[in-house]
Formats: sequence, C-alpha cells, structure tokens
Amino acid sequence: MSLKMIQFVPKLEIRHLAMLVAIDRAATLAEAALELNITPSALTHRLREAERRAALVLVRRGGRPRLTDGGQRLLLAARRCLAELEVAEREARTAGSAARHVVRLGASTLCGYDWLPGLLRHLESAQPSIDVEVVIDVSLDPVSALRDRRIDVAVMPGRARGRDVSALRLFQDELVALVPLAHPKARRRYLDVRDLVNEVYVTDTTTQETGREYERLFEPAGLRPERVLRAGHMEAVIALVRAGLGLTVTTRTGAVPFVGGGGLKVVPLTPSGHYLTWYAHLRVSRGRASPAREVADALALVVRDRRA
Repeated sequence: MSLKMIQFVPKLEIRHLAMLVAIDRAATLAEAALELNITPSALTHRLREAERRAALVLVRRGGRPRLTDGGQRLLLAARRCLAELEVAEREARTAGSAARHVVRLGASTLCGYDWLPGLLRHLESAQPSIDVEVVIDVSLDPVSALRDRRIDVAVMPGRARGRDVSALRLFQDELVALVPLAHPKARRRYLDVRDLVNEVYVTDTTTQETGREYERLFEPAGLRPERVLRAGHMEAVIALVRAGLGLTVTTRTGAVPFVGGGGLKVVPLTPSGHYLTWYAHLRVSRGRASPAREVADALALVVRDRRA
C-alpha cells in the first residue's frame, strides 16, 4: 500500500480524450454524455475545462456537435492513446498475479488530513492490495469530482444531495475563529458572525463551498465581511493572521498545527460552538463490495478509534 500526492497539471487527461472520441461518435452532446455515463451538465463542464486547458475551441456549438480542426487533431491522438492504453491494461492484468486497486481520494479545503497516517497504516495491514492517491486539486468541489470520476472517495462536511451519491458519517469537528493573540477579540469567550464581518477577513477562497463559513455562518445571517483579504492557500492565511492583518475561520483540528507556533488564539463561534459533521461520499454504483467502499469503511473505523 502506498501514497502518491498528485499535483495539478494543466494538460488534457484521459477523461478529456475519451470525451473527444464520444463527441465525435455522437449525434448530440446528450448522447455523448450517456456513452460516458455522466450527466450532460458534467459533459459541458468537462468540455469547457478541456478547452481552457488546451487554450483552444474543440467543438463547434449549434446543431450536431462537430470537432474543430484543433479538436480533430487531438481526436487522432486520443484514439491512439486510448487504444494503446486498453492493450497495456489487458496485458498487465494477464501478467500480474496479484491484483492491486488504486482508490483516488479528495477532500474539502477545511480537511486537516490528521486521519491519513492512521488510514494508511490500517490499509497496509488489512487491505494491502489497495493503494491510495490523494488528489489535491478538487478541494473546492470534491463531490463534483466524484461524480465526474476524477476521484473515488470525497471527504467533506455535510451530506451531498442526489441519489447517485451515498454518504458514510465519519466525525464531527468544530468551526472556530483564529484570531491574532494581541487582538482584543482574542480575549473573548466566543465570537458570533457579527464579530467577523467588521474585521479584515482573511481566507484562502471566497467560493461558496459546502460546509465552509460562507454557507454555514455568513449566508444564514445575511451578512458578508466588509473587507476580504484572499490569500489563496491556508499557510498564507495563517501567516497573515499571525501578523495581525486580520482574522479567519477554520476547523479546530485544522488549527492545531498552527497554534503551537504562537501568536494565535482559537476562539469558539457562538456560546455552544459551531460543529461540522464530516462524511465520506461514494458513487452509489460502486456498491459495498468495492475498493472505494473498503477505503471509506476503513476511514470510518480509523476516525472512530481516534476519538474513542
């Protein structure tokens, strides 16, 4: 069992190549989506993503979808690549006596990954034929990545809607404010949303992500921070908050690695605290007897034992 960290690479992937082949064969984009076993909206999203990565228009819109000259050139390469990959996979299955399964796991931006070492150790002993890949470029919308088959397990706060996705409860974590130690509000017993909106709010993203503070705190109150400083990465957010340039919201677990460095104070939100319930999401078509389900079940067991 091994762990591979996948960095985002701005180029076409196998799923984009398969999409070009399906579009070329189909009379409509809906028919191409059906062949790929995804929704028409997911196909539109994939097409736009491919065009953005390739920096060119691949399909002429209107009437029957037609590939542009650039799309046709990529189609030739796609057919060769997919055919060669099919042969290679068939030969590898024949040659390999011990089957291995790769489960791609993606998580929300608030995820601290404190459970990851325990998960890997558990799989090493209980399911040594399963490898885990952590996909880090899907954190803003892991469920869409799950539906689009870019990952196999999505870890995020809250349950996703839709009959095509199942959810397995994992753990609870507290949403807290992270405040500079010298700030007057660091002495408060708790803060509420009004204490956040009149400060410089430092964040890694302003996207309306499920389970994040915009959905859980600001939207229900009908409020938004008056001044927002977008840092793009959690380490940058922490550096700015520690320097006294604003405050932020994260999970208590996610704050642990940073508070030890000094200069920061964790302050609860509301008198009773504000808690998130995290779930592992799977595509329902995978069923229970699948490597993805084995990883989700193992994760549930690991986090339960950690909190026992």
